[in-house]
Amino acid sequence: MTTPLETAVKRIEAQFSDFAGNHVFPLPGLGNQSVFPDDLWKKMGEENLLNPSLFNGRDLEAGSCLAITRAGRGLVYKGGNLGISLSWMIHHLVAHYLLFPGDIKDDQAHGNLARAMATGEATVSFAVSEPGGGAHPKYMAATATKSKTGYILNGEKTYLTNGPIANAFVVIAVTGSDKGKKTFSAFLVPKETKGLTVLPPMEIGFFNPSPHNGICLKDCWVQGNALLGRQDHAHTDMVLAFRKIENAAMTGPVTGAMAFLLDATGLAISNRGKANMEKTSDGEAKQLGGLAVMLKTADFLSWNAALAVDDPISRSDPSAILLHFKNLVNHYLAALEVLREKMNINLPDPCGLLIHDLKSSARIGKNISHIQQVKLGRAFLEKNL
Repeated sequence: MTTPLETAVKRIEAQFSDFAGNHVFPLPGLGNQSVFPDDLWKKMGEENLLNPSLFNGRDLEAGSCLAITRAGRGLVYKGGNLGISLSWMIHHLVAHYLLFPGDIKDDQAHGNLARAMATGEATVSFAVSEPGGGAHPKYMAATATKSKTGYILNGEKTYLTNGPIANAFVVIAVTGSDKGKKTFSAFLVPKETKGLTVLPPMEIGFFNPSPHNGICLKDCWVQGNALLGRQDHAHTDMVLAFRKIENAAMTGPVTGAMAFLLDATGLAISNRGKANMEKTSDGEAKQLGGLAVMLKTADFLSWNAALAVDDPISRSDPSAILLHFKNLVNHYLAALEVLREKMNINLPDPCGLLIHDLKSSARIGKNISHIQQVKLGRAFLEKNL
């Protein structure tokens, strides 16, 4: 029996699939562009796809991450581009989980920001990572010092998704210490704040045309109400929590890419057979079926990882699911390459860029996955001692 939540999620996924098929896929060379397509972003705003309230509907109250995940899947499956989906996803995750948790706040400042984000006139970037130390709390050095009327921020942030198009930044900064460990707080810092310098766009080598850059903060004064959430608890409440949500939500665009590649492969095999009057052997059909099995498994893992974010009380932590998902994607790409070489088929654009993006993101996350698996193994050993 289909639940109201499942019905609402599937309706949103279909909405985003239709938009991607009509407005994203037709754009030539989108994955090779380093300049963000402002016209496409504006069109998304016109279609209400950027509205922070989109995932606050009655049937979606308990399934926002699931809806965002599946919407991202639809964008990539019919659009054939991971970069646009990444920028769109970060736009919503920052709005939903950092700026307006639960609902849009009533105060005028937040209301104005929400309305601007809904139309695509504004977006907000999450500024955590720093040059040299990444997002490791031991090495993060940006500070926020309390003044009589607010806070003064100093430091530098880098690898900011949507940074070049952002109107404001949620900046994580050191505000104290507890038992020798740094404590962090989050601040909403508008782009025009005196002392904030927006650095030029940076090329990360994949996920084009999603824009990235850094910012410098030098004696940036913000009002006291710029503080978001609990003072000195931002690392646990926001950074770690957001990372888990982002990892779960990103499984949607990734499964969308896998589905896009599978469709393209099936079509290429069919066309090859028609052109050469060849029949696909049972072995080749089995390999293609293996890819389909892995995609269905990835979809299952993605769905449940997102549900675990939405319902952490009744569902287990999604960390193990996400680790298995990452391993499955690597196996999928390897099996796809074997089949392509065996059957000597070339996949059309933008398949090559999708494969490149998936492999590049997997390499970056490989070390983190290794650490997480070691932790799980040690926890298991300690439990059984």
